[in-house]
Formats: sequence, structure tokens, C-alpha cells
Amino acid sequence: MKERLSISLALLFTAMFQSCNLFTAVDPLPPVLSRLEVVDIKRNEITVSGSISDPDGKNDRQQKKSGAIQEFGLVYGTTPTLDVQKDKVIKIGEKPAQMPVSVQNQKITGLSSDTQYYAALYARNEGGGLAYSEILEVKTTVSPPISVTRNSVKITNGAGLLYDLDGGNMVVSSDPKGDVTLDLFSITGRGTTLSISGTGNLQLKNLGVADYGKLTYLDLVKTNDLSTAGIGFLVNAQTANTVIAFKTGEGRLGKWRIESVSGNVLTISLVTYEK
Repeated sequence: MKERLSISLALLFTAMFQSCNLFTAVDPLPPVLSRLEVVDIKRNEITVSGSISDPDGKNDRQQKKSGAIQEFGLVYGTTPTLDVQKDKVIKIGEKPAQMPVSVQNQKITGLSSDTQYYAALYARNEGGGLAYSEILEVKTTVSPPISVTRNSVKITNGAGLLYDLDGGNMVVSSDPKGDVTLDLFSITGRGTTLSISGTGNLQLKNLGVADYGKLTYLDLVKTNDLSTAGIGFLVNAQTANTVIAFKTGEGRLGKWRIESVSGNVLTISLVTYEK
């Protein structure tokens, strides 16, 4: 009899305890975020991936109070103490239709070269929970990879031909990849003149006779007075190794050296960088 009474009391206390739990306050939980993974690093952008999940509540009440994701994205800056209120934010979405959310190949652009950055996922839910992922540390590169290199190669100019600075080769005038037309002609008493005219959105600047080997990508970036106007100069001993800075219509920067001209054949060197 005593044993039955003890069991009954234990069951009663358990029921009372569970009943009380139904009315005790529960705290909302923040979203759950994975660590950001680096997909790619460039001079002025990084690409990352990650995921966002709902919190694992202890019971239905806590899950309900936490609520659904209302906003999510990326936060980044140059200091490791990231805060959506003071640092740069890329808002990726609101109220996702399904969970978890996969953030794939998200680009962070407009960055400075050779600079340490910190980035994290963030998400906010209905219960007011704001969460950050583990902070990612990443450093942008000094310059982009070289797309095309040509060293002292001869190109034969002719009517109906264009030169493609993105590809480093001559193309027919109907090819949309062509960037410049080259016109060679002689002026009596002066010598051979080279006229360079851009097509599309090509921008140029004649840097004159310059040290081509020491002209870096960052030097090209700092050349802020490129123009769509054509370039012309006499080709002689004084202008040998004239260097032209350019930005193609596809957005690539580069340097182009006109070494010499013989008849309708130019000897050039070229470096075109990726975007």
C-alpha cells in the first residue's frame, strides 16, 4: 500500500512539474549558422559559401517563440569585431520559404587589394535573435592573374583588321572582340606615323617611352585619366618602346609596348590582366 502511495505521489509531482513548465517563460533562440567557406579570392572581391538553419528548440513553445528567419546576409569589415550596425552588410534575403538556407558563391565586391578582411554570416529571427557565424579572416590579392602575355611578337597590320587586347591577337573587323584599329602611314620629311583608334569602350593613354618591365598593375590602376580618344605618334628612334596603358571594353587593364615598325609589321609586347 505504501509502495503504491509513493508511486502515485511521484506521478502527481511529475505531472505538476510538467504542468508548471507549460507556464514558465521560455527564451527565444538565435538562428544557427555554419562557418563561412572561401570559394575564391581576388584583388577586389572574395567569394564565400555557408548555410543558415533554424535553432533546435527544447520544445514547441521555444521554437514558436524563436520564430522564423526574417532577414539574413553577410557582414564584413577590416576589424574582427563585426556588427551589422556599424560594418558593411550585404542583405541576401528575407523570410526564406524553406530551411535550411544555402548561401552559395556569394560575392563580396568593391574591396581594396592586399587588405585583410573579416566576414561572417548573420541572421535574425522573429523572436529578435540575432546570430553571427564564426568570423572568417581573408586577405585580398595584390593583383589579378595575367590573362595574356606577348613578348616582342610581330603582328602584320592590314585593311579590315583589328587587334584584340583581351586575347592578344589580330581579328577581322567584324569580330566584336576587336579593340583597336592600327593605321600606318608615312609623312614626307617626318617619317612613319602610327595611329591607334579604339572601338567600343576601349580607353587608352600614351605613357610615352617608359620602363615597361617596372610598370605594375597598381601603376595601371592609378592611371585615372584614360580616354577613348585615339593616339598617334611618329615611330622613330626617340619613340621606340612607347608604352600605352589601356582598359578594354570588357574591363581588363593592361600595358602595351610598341617596340618598332617595319613596313606594315609592328613588333609589340603586351600584358593584359584579368578583371
